[in-house]
Amino acid sequence: MARDENGGRPDVDTTQAASALGSLADEDRIAILLALREGGPRSFVDLQTAAGFEDSGRFNYHLDQLVGRFVQKSDRGYDLRAAGAKAVDIVTDERFGESPPPVDRPADADCPNCGAGLRARYADENVEISCPECTVLVHYGYFPPRGRTTRDADDLFDAYGKRLWRDFTLAYRGVCPYCSGRMTTRVERESDHHLHYPAVSTCRDCGAEIATAVGLRLLADSGVVSFLADHGVGVDDRPFWQFDFCLDDSRVDVVAEDSFRVSVPIEQGEETLRVIVDERGDVVETTRTTRR
Repeated sequence: MARDENGGRPDVDTTQAASALGSLADEDRIAILLALREGGPRSFVDLQTAAGFEDSGRFNYHLDQLVGRFVQKSDRGYDLRAAGAKAVDIVTDERFGESPPPVDRPADADCPNCGAGLRARYADENVEISCPECTVLVHYGYFPPRGRTTRDADDLFDAYGKRLWRDFTLAYRGVCPYCSGRMTTRVERESDHHLHYPAVSTCRDCGAEIATAVGLRLLADSGVVSFLADHGVGVDDRPFWQFDFCLDDSRVDVVAEDSFRVSVPIEQGEETLRVIVDERGDVVETTRTTRR
C-alpha cells in the first residue's frame, strides 16, 4: 500500500481508481484489450473484427470507455497504453477459472532446523517450501496460474526460483519488484520474521516488504558469485533454497554493535568465505580462508 513521505494515508485517488477499474468491468472491453495485445496498433475496422463485434455502434461505445486510460489513439490506429497492458496481464495471468492442479515433490534440500528433506508444493496459486517433519516454513509466495499450466513440475519450481531471484536482487539493489519504487534494506535485530538477523527491504512508495535470511541477499554480490564459481557452483544453476546460507542464519554472528555488522560464513569444499555485512545489507569486507 503506497503511503506519503510522512507515513499517512495511501497516496491513491480512490475515486479515480474505482472509475478506471469500473471501465474494465465488461467482457466486451476485455475482448478489445485482448485483441490489441495480439497485435497493435490496429485500425478501427481491424480492431472491431479482431474483437468479434458485428455492431460498429456498440463497438465504438465500448472502445470509447477504454481510450485515454487503457488504450491510446494515434495516426497509426489504436494500441494499448501501459495500464492497458498491465490489465491484460492480470487477465491472462489469473485466467479467473479453476486453479491449476496441485504439485507436491521433494525440494532437493534439507530443513535447516531438523535436517529432514524439504518439500516443494504448489496449490491454490501459491508455492510453499517447507519441512513436513517440523513444520518449518522456508518460503511461501504467489505464482500466476499461467506460469503453472504451461510447465511440468520440475520446470514450475525452476521458473519460480528464477522469479524470486529477480525479486530479491531488485530489492537488494534498491528497486521494488512490485511497483519499481524506492526500496531500502536494513538488517534487523530482535525481529518478528523468525530469523535472528533478517535482511528486510521496504518500499517507500508502495509499502511492500521483503524479509529473507541475510545470506540470501548475497547471491547478488559479485564476490560471493565468484567464490561459488571457483567451486563449480553457479548461482542460477539451482533455486536459492538449495544453498544452506540462504535458508538459515544460525551461524551468522554479530561482529560490531555500534556500527552494526554481521558475519555470514559461506562454505564450499575446504574453503570458507566470510562476508561482513553492515546494517543496510551492504557487503563491507570479505575474507577467504582454507580450513585445516
